[in-house]
Amino acid sequence: MIKTILTLSLLGFSLFPQGASAAEQKTAGTECTAPGVSFWSLLGAVNVSYTGGYLQLGKLYAVCLPQPSTPSDSIYAYSPVGGGKLSTVLKDAQGQSLATYVWSAENISGLWEMSDYKVLGGEQSIKPLGAGSYSLEFQIEGKPFYRFPFSVAALPSDDPYQPPGTRYFIDGPWSAYGNLFYQRNDPQSSLRFTTWVEDRAGHPQEKSSPYIVELTSTRDGRVIARNQGELRANQQWRQLDVYFQLPGDNANTSMKAATLLAEDGGYRVSLRVNGQLRGIYSFTVSGGKIQLQGRQLERTAPIDRITDYLYGGRYRSWWLPREGAAEIAH
Repeated sequence: MIKTILTLSLLGFSLFPQGASAAEQKTAGTECTAPGVSFWSLLGAVNVSYTGGYLQLGKLYAVCLPQPSTPSDSIYAYSPVGGGKLSTVLKDAQGQSLATYVWSAENISGLWEMSDYKVLGGEQSIKPLGAGSYSLEFQIEGKPFYRFPFSVAALPSDDPYQPPGTRYFIDGPWSAYGNLFYQRNDPQSSLRFTTWVEDRAGHPQEKSSPYIVELTSTRDGRVIARNQGELRANQQWRQLDVYFQLPGDNANTSMKAATLLAEDGGYRVSLRVNGQLRGIYSFTVSGGKIQLQGRQLERTAPIDRITDYLYGGRYRSWWLPREGAAEIAH
């Protein structure tokens, strides 16, 4: 079976890609232009509870935050009880505020680790989310600087061993994007494609399914490389990391990014699960470089731009919109 890697963690894909050294992890970049929250950390830390529909927030990472003007007596420059105020406001589709989370955040070698929070009005003020569209609005001293839209879906429970009820699922960027990355943006590193998989069911289960991922040229439909294997999916989004193999290569030999970058043109990555097409992700190589698109482009307002801040901002990955995915409302 061709090699595949499936990872699941609280941070999803962290700011420090797999294999980064401690020195590289602590290197702050110089490309910091506007405050933002790591898109990778949001995908790994934002969820809703399966049985209750309550929003769940894990550890997040922000970049380019200003030092607060209000001093703090603790290690946290931003804090619910002293220092600056870094907040996340949960809003519904009409823009109504549903809950406010005030973070404890400290600057660690140029990255702001948002490790904990308190809820205004107390935890008892939090209400479960019904099916619909929502957004997380990140604010500094009450001024918005970043926005993360998502949606919630609901299914009736069909678990014969549990009382009747509703099961909840989060959606949004997890199903709307794929990602391309190669270590340190070195063309001699292996090219990796990342997507997220979920099994939306009304009862807890983990399903194994065969998948095939192909990298093709849009100019002539030629399959350049592929990967196949078994994935396991449950009721939460899991990160699936795929390393391509060239035709005829040993299954343990991964395609280098240089192979892709050597020929300008249009390309697409397609994902099939159980023989059914699950996603097509198109991109362009020009001048030997993968081109940015969509919400990674600088013409996108910083509040809605994807913050892709790897290795202290020295390197990047490329976010590929899934063809046919519903437009994410801002």
